[in-house]
Amino acid sequence: MESTLTVGESTRRPGGRTAKVSRRINDAVLKLLVEGGIEACTFAAVAERAAVERSTLYRRYEDRWAMMIDAILDYSADEASPVSLGSFSDDLRFVLDRMAEILATPLGPALWAVGAALRAGSAPEHRLRFWQTRFTQILPIVDAAKATGELAQEVDPDAVFAFALGAVHFRMLVIGERVDSKTIDQIVGDVCRLYCKRHKSVEVKPSVAAAKEQ
Repeated sequence: MESTLTVGESTRRPGGRTAKVSRRINDAVLKLLVEGGIEACTFAAVAERAAVERSTLYRRYEDRWAMMIDAILDYSADEASPVSLGSFSDDLRFVLDRMAEILATPLGPALWAVGAALRAGSAPEHRLRFWQTRFTQILPIVDAAKATGELAQEVDPDAVFAFALGAVHFRMLVIGERVDSKTIDQIVGDVCRLYCKRHKSVEVKPSVAAAKEQ
């Protein structure tokens, strides 16, 4: 999947001065993560890059991990489809396409590094918020599929997304494989065959982008 997305191109939310300051801070954090990794994201460096007083950061965040996680969650808030696209397969494809697009940018490895550091024990007080918030952003598509009968009520959302999202992360960040629309369609098809109640009759139609690539 070719991507021209760069840091700072996430959805801009309307707001007043406070929202503009938040945007500058978040953009500064993300750029520093790309340039120098976790260690580069100090209060001093972010304050200078965002053109804010360091006291502003002290008032907002208990520590720099809270600042980094807020910036990451703000950036990835539009990973999930705001409304159902009509089927579980379409909703899941939207999420995976968005994830692959983000991971294909220079920010992708930096986000992976933050998640890995949290899993390894860094900032344990923030670990739960980071993963739970990201999970709740995509949970509605499982709830919608259960409501329509595409997924059984007992299906574990954790298992579904470990299968689907894990496949994208492994290909892109572990073995360095290019993930295009055809690959996304394959992952969605595998997930549907494994978890959808009507898996024998489910036919995952290739996305328009995948059809063009064939």
